Amino acid sequence: MLRLFTDFNERTQDGTCWHLMYNGMPVDDGLLRPGDRVVLFQDDDDFEVEAKIDFTFVRDLDRDSWIATPDWSTKKAIRKPVAFRT
Repeated sequence: MLRLFTDFNERTQDGTCWHLMYNGMPVDDGLLRPGDRVVLFQDDDDFEVEAKIDFTFVRDLDRDSWIATPDWSTKKAIRKPVAFRT
C-alpha cells in the first residue's frame, strides 16, 4: 500500500485529509485513482492509519483536490527503535 505524508491538523470539517505528499512532493494524477487505499502518516515515529482516496471539490481549498478519508479503526503506533548507547 502506498504510504503518504499528511498533516492531520490540516483536515476538512468532515475529517478528510487534503494535504497529501509522496516523497516530499504533492500527489498528482498519475499516482492515485479514486478508491485507492493508502497509509497516512505525519511523523515517522508516531502513528499511521489506512485511508481511502478520492478526487473531489474541497471547499476549504475552493478547488478540486485529492483527499484521503482515514479509517481510524486501523490506527497503529509506529516507533523507530532506540539506538543503544555504549
